[in-house]
Amino acid sequence: MYIAGNKVILRAVEEQDREMMPKLIQSQEMTKLAGGYGGSVSYEHQLNWLRSEPDSSGNIRSIIAEKENPSVGLGIIILSNVDLKNGEAEIFVKLMKSVRGKGYGEDAVRAIISYASQELGLRHIYSNILECNTASLRLFEKCGFWQEGTHKSKMHKDGHDRNVCSYGINLSCEVRN
Repeated sequence: MYIAGNKVILRAVEEQDREMMPKLIQSQEMTKLAGGYGGSVSYEHQLNWLRSEPDSSGNIRSIIAEKENPSVGLGIIILSNVDLKNGEAEIFVKLMKSVRGKGYGEDAVRAIISYASQELGLRHIYSNILECNTASLRLFEKCGFWQEGTHKSKMHKDGHDRNVCSYGINLSCEVRN
C-alpha cells in the first residue's frame, strides 16, 4: 500500500528501515511518552510485525517517509482496530526525534485520515494519548481531533499511573486534503 500526503508518503516497510525501526521503538523518550513497549526488539521481529497482513481487526501499518526521499523512514503510523461495520479505527504515530515539529506527523495523520475516509468509508478515528505527551496532543488537535474524554490512571509508566486522553475526529465533518 502507498498513500501520498503533501510532504510524506506512507509505504510498506523496506530493508532500508533496518536502522530506523529499532531506534524508534527502543527510544527511552518514546517509551515514556507513548503506549506499547520499549526495550530490545529485533529488527526481524519488527519487520514481521509491520509486514504482517491486516489481521481480523484490519490493522494498517506503514512507514512514514519524506516524499522527496522515500527510501528514508521517518517513523511509523498505524491504523488499528479497524471496524468497518461501525466505521471507526484507532490511530498511532511515532516519529524519529530528529523530524518532530517539522510537519511530517501532521501530514501523515492527514493522509491516513483521507485514506480511511475515502477508501475505507470510516466515519470516526480516535487516538489514546498520554496526558503528559503534549506534542502528540497538539498534533492531533491541529489535525481536527478533539478531546472526547480522559481515562484516569489508565497506564502505568515510570512507576506512576498516568492519565490517558481520548481524542477523536468525525470524518464526515473533516475537510479533506
